[in-house]
Amino acid sequence: MPAHPCLYPGLRWLPALWLLMSSALHAAPTITFSCWIPPDVPLYSRVENLFRQAFEELGYEFEMQHRPNQRSLMEARTGTTDGECARTYHYAEQEPDSGLVRVETMITRTSLEAWSHRTDLELSSVQDLHQEPMRIGYVRGHVAVKNIVEQQALPYLIPVANSDNGFKMLSAQRLDLFIGTSVTTRQELEQLDLPNPIHSAGHLMDLRGHAYLHEKHRALAPELARVLSRLLPEGGWTLDP
Repeated sequence: MPAHPCLYPGLRWLPALWLLMSSALHAAPTITFSCWIPPDVPLYSRVENLFRQAFEELGYEFEMQHRPNQRSLMEARTGTTDGECARTYHYAEQEPDSGLVRVETMITRTSLEAWSHRTDLELSSVQDLHQEPMRIGYVRGHVAVKNIVEQQALPYLIPVANSDNGFKMLSAQRLDLFIGTSVTTRQELEQLDLPNPIHSAGHLMDLRGHAYLHEKHRALAPELARVLSRLLPEGGWTLDP
């Protein structure tokens, strides 16, 4: 004679418990990127959606976490996150011991742009930064900008916490120039109400943006590059005006 269900009430939950355990065992692993792009500019969500789609095709869940520029890079390098959303193509050569692996498909093409409160400044290359002694600001942790301005042996370099601070210092004439990635600085500038006007003094050089994976995911880099190359237009997004 079969046992009455009331004698073994826990048995009623076994099917549901089995389904929960099965789902947990078969849940897709998650890849997490740190990202320096401010989350309130349109590029952030555009990049996030791109990676989510790419990693979904590869069988992963995806999360992206905004961090200040320097911290974003540090978390990726130490393996706290699984990678970084975008750094320049040459970062891999400039920092060979970073522990990061470049994903070879280019995501974006933008430029290094200089901004000033002075209307008489017109720049078209990094060599033009030597026109005269100038107080030049850049975001702390922005490796590409830091390497470029340091290679030029410029005497008055001032790191700032973020683009907002740089633009405010520029508007207050505490800087002569502020240098940053064109696509993000333009989008951030649109959201600021500055007391004194500033303007673009010119584009200094082209920049190519690539994702970077922590070296523990080195084997994933070619597959991610393959999927990204299919999702992106040839040569990546061109984002400058």
